[in-house]
Amino acid sequence: MVEQYGNYSINKEPVNGIHTLGENIADNGGLKAAYKAYVNWIEKNGEDSTLPALGMTNHQLFFVGFAQVWCSVRTPESSHEGIITDPHSPSRFRVIGTISNSREFSEHFGCKADAPMNPRHKCELW
Repeated sequence: MVEQYGNYSINKEPVNGIHTLGENIADNGGLKAAYKAYVNWIEKNGEDSTLPALGMTNHQLFFVGFAQVWCSVRTPESSHEGIITDPHSPSRFRVIGTISNSREFSEHFGCKADAPMNPRHKCELW
């Protein structure tokens, strides 16, 4: 994960994968645990109806909901300050990094092997 996140950058300024490691582990583990809880809920309660006109499955919407939480816009100055002081990766990489490590995401969205959101090497801790 240090290498994965260290390869991301904002405004040509690299993310410090060592500085953000703890939070990156938490994001990846949290998504995995939340998805497992969602699947367990479905097994107990049955699949919900899909939302009309979206053309997405409920499993896909689970991941969209995760990603939407991190939608944000920052000024270049704010992004620079975050890279230096924030133990979290920038919001977009909290999504891209975590989702690209999720086999379930790749499966439900039909991502081709070695696509940017479905790299062959996925960082998994648990």
